[in-house]
Amino acid sequence: MLLMLLTVMCYTVTSLNDKYAVSKAKMNGIQMTFVMAAATAFFMLFTIPFTGFQFTFGWQSLLFVLLIAASKLLEFAMSAAVLREMSAFELKAWLGICLFMSYFTDIAMGRSDLSLLRVFCIAVTVAGLVLIAGEGRGQINYRKIVLPLVVYLIAKYGYGLIITGVNKTGCMSDTAAVFLALILLAAVLFPKADIGGLIKSKPKETGIVALAKLPNAAGLLLENAVIGVSMANYSFIQPMILAVLFVLSLFSGEKYSKKALMGNIICIIGICAFQAEPIFNS
Repeated sequence: MLLMLLTVMCYTVTSLNDKYAVSKAKMNGIQMTFVMAAATAFFMLFTIPFTGFQFTFGWQSLLFVLLIAASKLLEFAMSAAVLREMSAFELKAWLGICLFMSYFTDIAMGRSDLSLLRVFCIAVTVAGLVLIAGEGRGQINYRKIVLPLVVYLIAKYGYGLIITGVNKTGCMSDTAAVFLALILLAAVLFPKADIGGLIKSKPKETGIVALAKLPNAAGLLLENAVIGVSMANYSFIQPMILAVLFVLSLFSGEKYSKKALMGNIICIIGICAFQAEPIFNS
């Protein structure tokens, strides 16, 4: 649970920054992904002596690096497209779809036993997320973003599966896999990113986006540790970020409709109940 909370803290910062990258820095999907990959890899470089860097050259290692690079490319490119139509808050709500898939993946891998109480908790969380996501339906043109949204969800779920595969095979450490994938991604995107033009036109904004990748690097390492324990816990990170964003918005004086307020409260209840379930059954 502590790892999840620390991951949520790091990713809350980057979630707010993703919207900033699109709306203020005016980054497109390629630019956003390049800055994420390059800046995150730079900050991860300083963690390698402490987190371990184990790599065995072979087809499995190369495949995992390519898959991680592809999942991150799709995640950021698709989120950039989706965030032009909806807020980071609403995007997190849609990730509730991954909760059921991740929980039953844990059961299939023998990491968890089937618990009807936990299934109910997931259903409660998803119900809250549906209410939140539905709040913006009148203003959001879903026809424009349905494909990017579906690909984004697949990429987020797929990342957890890939990291699980890395840990299962033992061909490399998850730190090495992510670091090398980010380096590869940055190298591939550099010619198309026009980073020089971006820095020239938006120097301050680009710098802010890059600096926000420091907590993103920490979040990646913590997230990988969570995946090593449970795919379900990994999928709960995004709804937990949503709950934190909700609480922060209340302090800023943001007003909510009854539907959105109820959705957030239901979501928080579902998250807390899922995490507390082992205590109830002990």
